[in-house]
Formats: sequence, C-alpha cells, structure tokens
Amino acid sequence: MNSNIPAVHYYDNEIFARESNMLFNKIWHFVGFKSDFENDNDFVTLKISGTPIVIQNVRGTIKAFLNVCSHRFSIIQQDKSGNRPLMCPYHGWAYDKDGIPSGIPKKPLFKKFSKEELCEMKLKEFKVSFCGSLCFVSLNETVESLEDFIGVFYDELKEMSLALGDRIDVNAMEITANWKVIVENTLESYHVGLIHAETLAKLEPSGLDFEFDGNNSSWTSDLNIVKDKGGYKKINAYFSPRSYDIDGYKHILIFPNLLISSTHGISFNYSVIEPITPDVSKFTSYVFTTITDKPDAKSILIKAFEESLINFNRQVFDEDKAVCQLVQQGVRHTNLIGKLSDEEERVHHFQKKYLKLLENES
Repeated sequence: MNSNIPAVHYYDNEIFARESNMLFNKIWHFVGFKSDFENDNDFVTLKISGTPIVIQNVRGTIKAFLNVCSHRFSIIQQDKSGNRPLMCPYHGWAYDKDGIPSGIPKKPLFKKFSKEELCEMKLKEFKVSFCGSLCFVSLNETVESLEDFIGVFYDELKEMSLALGDRIDVNAMEITANWKVIVENTLESYHVGLIHAETLAKLEPSGLDFEFDGNNSSWTSDLNIVKDKGGYKKINAYFSPRSYDIDGYKHILIFPNLLISSTHGISFNYSVIEPITPDVSKFTSYVFTTITDKPDAKSILIKAFEESLINFNRQVFDEDKAVCQLVQQGVRHTNLIGKLSDEEERVHHFQKKYLKLLENES
C-alpha cells in the first residue's frame, strides 16, 4: 500500500489551518471524565483550534462555554482544571448555568440592563455529550450525535469507561512532531520490535485483527502474559470479577486523536494528541486500573503492579516521542510517497479518512 498523505501535510501552515476549519471545528472532542465534574464548580479547560473552552459543573449541570468574559474579554478559568465559580478574575462578573451574567459587581454604576440585554451577553455555549463516563464537546452546532460519531465502538467504550477505577497516572508532554505523526505511530505494531525492544515487544503483541467503522478503527492482539497463570495470576484475582474482561490487548482509535487501550480489562490507557503548531503537539495520557470491590488498603503486590504499570507506560511513550521527533525532522526533506505494510493498514485507513474530510471544503 502507498501512504495517502504527502509529506507536506505534516508541516505546512496552510494545511494546519485547513485542519482546524475542516476537521477539528466540526467533530466531537474528548475533554475528560465524569469524575472531573463530580462537584459543583469543578471545571476543565482546553483549546480547540485555538478557541478557549471551559467545561464546568454549574449547579449540577455540565456545560461548555467560550472561556471569555463578556464584559472586557478576559479568560475566565485560567487553570487546566480546578474548582471555582464561573466568575471572571478581572472584574468579578459571574455567570449562571445558561452562561448569562448573574452577578455584576457595582451593578448600579452601569446603565440598567434589561433581561434581553443580559441574554445578549451570555457566554457562547457548545454541545456536551457523554459516552459512559467519557465527556465530549463539539464546536459544531450541527454535529452528528456522539453515538453516531463513535459508531460500532460506542457500547464497548461505554462499558470500558464504566469499568474505570483508580486513575493512577496522568502524563502530559510536549512532542516536537505533527499530531498525525504521533497518531499514526500508535496505529501500527510494525515498529514495536525495534523501538520498544525492552518494553512492549516483550509482551509479544501480534496479528492483524483489525476492525474498521467509519473513521474509527481497532486492533485486538494476544499477549504472552496469560492472566490466570504465573506471576500475573494474583493480579488477575485481585481485580476479579470485573465488568470489562478481555483476553489480551485492545486498542481503539476514535478519530482523529483519541486513543484508548486495555490489557486484559485490568488496566486502561486514554491518550489524547492535541495539535499546537504544525510541528508541535501536546500528548496527554491517563492510566487507570479497573474498578474493584476489594478493600481500600492495597497490598504490596498491587502497589508494585501499579508502579510498574506507570513506569512501563511512561517508558513506552518516551520511546515513541523520540522516534516521532525523528520523523518530524525528516518529513521536510522528501517528496516521496511512503509505503505501508499490512501491519500498517490502520494508518492507511486513518489517512484516507483524514484526506476525505480535509478535501470536503465547500
């Protein structure tokens, strides 16, 4: 197979801008977990194509707004996440669950605002939807339903998300590579033997058990770790029974930049690749173990397992970071069309769907 994406798509500023307009501004974006919004005033912020967004629990309702005050246009919530009222830090304007100004300091010094005028100053609101405990936001008023966007993987993603227990690690890093380079790297196992010789390769993932649906895809693989034998037997027993239980490894791409994986249904990884510039991306990984009804006090074995899981994931991602940055250095210096093996079929599918969306400009 030939690669579908020319090298210029990995560094060109004009193409990067088109990606914002034709892709990221039109789809659903993963923004966090339901546990991030458990309490009144819990919030998460992010930027989608440069647009600052705040997702916040406002008196029990999860809402997404433009994170810009209507008064003098300050950013409202400054931190990546936290807990504080939906109130501008500049002059103290506060907003209700509909994004309408509900608290204006020294209000008598303003002309009297009518109800209609206050509504005209409401924060721009965006769509929010959940798949199980996974929270998504879209800037597109006419976006398809989240269930249609995720497709055949919806029920499994919901099941996986409801099986999440302790969040044991969050790993955020900046990678000097185009976001597509990083996504494509996660979609193939061809590189595993060389790049991950001392980590992932030792689990011996293999096979071409791919599933494709719409823009999304998955890979299922056996592993040499048998969950009910050897040293893994006690780990398996501690996390049993579990609602989501598989043999081996499952990896799912929710197009274009959400990557979800699980090993035996015991551990889960959620990774998001956010474009910053054509040459720089932000990679964030969330690692969970499955929910368990065992006592809160964890044994030395389970604590050691969680520590090894964190270290393993971080080492794998550091290895991927290094090679993705090498690719980014190379793409500016070639006009060749890349070649893809059968192990890279998910890369081919991702590229094809990416180009179709990018070229649908009206």
